[in-house]
Amino acid sequence: MNPQRKRMIISEIKYWKQNKLLPEHYCDFLITLYTQGGDEKVVKSTEAILVKEKKKLNRIISMFSILAVIVSGAMFVFVQYPELTITLAAVVSFLFLLLTISKSIIKIGVAPVLYILASLMLLLMSLKLWVIFFEGHTMLLIGLLILNCALWLFAGRMLKLQYFTISGSAGLLLIIVFLFVSF
Repeated sequence: MNPQRKRMIISEIKYWKQNKLLPEHYCDFLITLYTQGGDEKVVKSTEAILVKEKKKLNRIISMFSILAVIVSGAMFVFVQYPELTITLAAVVSFLFLLLTISKSIIKIGVAPVLYILASLMLLLMSLKLWVIFFEGHTMLLIGLLILNCALWLFAGRMLKLQYFTISGSAGLLLIIVFLFVSF
């Protein structure tokens, strides 16, 4: 058997034993079986490999989320430099979208989070542009929101992402209801 695969199996069995997912004597038997009666110190880590991967995934998602929050917050905090903050937000959004093309990001499952963060940053950029240049024009704000929702709906259909399809449809529906109620 492949040594790496054997190490992974033994690590998982130790994780089961530690968390009492199987009776201890079953785990001892399985460890003895896979180590062929040898030393069970073959596995260096007592933590399961899948748990390590999940922690790594959570760190990556947290890092991207914190970056998006910082850049999005900077757009509304640093009002003296709107061009710089909007450009920074656009670059970060574009970087997120470029990262979703990467096979490693798709493989570990971070791509949907990056799609959501990029779309949120795009919405915030369009709101910031409206605040800077067209604050009194409500119809332009409605047009920007319709454009964002249509983009979400289109992305949801093209990428087969149900949450984008639902949010785009719900946003468009809410805008239409708002227009009928207010006029």
